[in-house]
Amino acid sequence: MAMTIEYRQALINYLLKHRDFSSGSELSAVLNVSIKTISRTAKRINSQSVNRPIIESKKGRGYRLNYQNYLEQSTQVKKFVNVSHLTSVERRAAILKRLLVAAPQKHQLSSVFGKFYVSDSVISSDLKILRKMLHKYNLQLKRRNEYIWIEGKETEIRRAINDLLVTDDVISISHFLQSNQLIQQQDVSFVMRQLRLIEEQMNSEIPYPYNVNLFSHLYILIERYHNVGSLIGKKFELQLDEKAKLRQHSKETKLCKEVICNLNTYLNTQLPKIEIYYLYQYLTSSRVDNIRIDRNEISKQVREITNCLIKKVTENQQYMHINNQKLFTSLAKHMKPLLNRLTNNIKVKNNLLEQIKLEYPRLFEVVKNASAYLTKKYLLNPIDENEVGFITVYFAQAAENMRPPINIMVVCTTGFGTAQLLRAKIEKRFSELNIVKLVAGRVLNVEVEKHPEVDLVVSTIKLPSNIEIPNLVVSAMFTMKDQECLEQEVDHIRREMMTQ
Repeated sequence: MAMTIEYRQALINYLLKHRDFSSGSELSAVLNVSIKTISRTAKRINSQSVNRPIIESKKGRGYRLNYQNYLEQSTQVKKFVNVSHLTSVERRAAILKRLLVAAPQKHQLSSVFGKFYVSDSVISSDLKILRKMLHKYNLQLKRRNEYIWIEGKETEIRRAINDLLVTDDVISISHFLQSNQLIQQQDVSFVMRQLRLIEEQMNSEIPYPYNVNLFSHLYILIERYHNVGSLIGKKFELQLDEKAKLRQHSKETKLCKEVICNLNTYLNTQLPKIEIYYLYQYLTSSRVDNIRIDRNEISKQVREITNCLIKKVTENQQYMHINNQKLFTSLAKHMKPLLNRLTNNIKVKNNLLEQIKLEYPRLFEVVKNASAYLTKKYLLNPIDENEVGFITVYFAQAAENMRPPINIMVVCTTGFGTAQLLRAKIEKRFSELNIVKLVAGRVLNVEVEKHPEVDLVVSTIKLPSNIEIPNLVVSAMFTMKDQECLEQEVDHIRREMMTQ
C-alpha cells in the first residue's frame, strides 16, 4: 500500500512538470515500473476524483495531468479514504492524534485499535513505535491492563499535536480535533474571528502558511480546554526574559492580551498569563505582508544572517548575478519571523514543497546547503525542507528577474523575405527573445559557429541533422500553434538554465 501511494505521488509530480502528454513507456522508464503499473496507478487516482479525471489518457499519446481538476479535487480526494486501507504510518498518526488531544485521559485499547482490524502483534509493534515518536517531546505512552494514555507537559503535548498536523486545511484540523459538528463549527467560527481581529489590528493580511499556524495554535488551545481543562500550573508563570520580550513589543502584546481575553469569555474560564506569551511567539513567528522594512530598522542578527545566506548561495556560479540589494529587502522580511520560528520550535507546512523541488532542483540543493551552513555558524536549530522551500522561492524570483534573454537565430531559404516577416512576428509576441541574426539555410553551419551564444534556432525550413543547438521548425505565418510550440521550447530552455 505504501509503495502504491509513492507511485501515485511520483506520477503526479512528474506530470506536474510536463505540460504535454507523456507516453506510457517514458513514464515507465522514469518511474522504474511497468507500463501496466502506470495504467493502474492513473486509474486509481482517477477513481478517487469527483466526476472529472485528474489524469487524462489518450491512445497513442499517453498521459497528461489536468491541472485545473487536480487543483479542484486534490482536497476532495482526502475525504474518501477508508480507514481499513490506511498505511501503517497513517494508522499510527491517527491513533497518536486521538491520544494527544485528550491526554492524559485513558482510552480502552479496543476502542482505539478496533476500527483498524489489526492483530495483537501489530498493536504491540505500533505501541513500540509510538513510544519512540513521543520520546522527542518527553512524552510517555502508558499502558495498564486494557487502557492506554499519554502523560507529559501540556506545552509538549500541544507541540506534538502541532507537529502532527501535516495538513494545511483548517477544516481538516477542526474535523480531527472535534467530532461534534456543532461545537466544531462554533469553535472554527470563533477562531476565524480572532484571526480577522489580528489582521485588522496589524493592518495586514497574514499569508499562508502562517495563518494556518495561528489557526491551529488557537484551535488546539480551545480543544485542549474542552477535553481536559487547564493543565498549565503556576510553574509555567512568565519568566523575566519572557516579560521583557512582551514589554519590548507592546503593540503585539496588547493584541495578544485582547485575543486571550476573548478566549476567556468564550471558554468561561481564566487562562494563565503564559498563554499570552505562547500566542505572542506564534504572532512574531508569522510574516506580515504590508509592513515595509527600513534597512536601518533591521536587527544586527537578521541583517548578518540574511547577508550570509545570500553570500553563500551566490557563491555558486549559476546564481552569482542575482541582485543582492533587491533580494535582501524581501528576504530579510522573511528571515526575521523564520528565526523566531527556529527559536520557538514552531514548524510550518509548505504544500508547494514538492513542486518547488521539481521546478528548481539545483537551486533548492544550493539553498539547502547554505541553510545547513547557517545553522552551524550561528548555532541555530535545524532549518527543515519546508523552510528551505520558502527561501528557495525568494532566490528563484531574484534569479528570474536577472535572467538573461534567450538568444535565437532565425533561418529561412534566403535569409530575407520570410525571415524578416517571421522576425517581426516573433518580436511582437516574445519581447524576452533576442534575435541575434537572420540567416539563409545554406550558411547556417558557418553562422552557428560564429555565434556560440545562440540558445535556439527557429527555422521555416527543415534543418540538417548535424545542427546540435535546440531548434524548432515553424511556418512563415507563425500561427497560434507555432507560438505555443515556441513558448514551450523557451520554457524548456529556461528550466534547463535553472537546473544546470
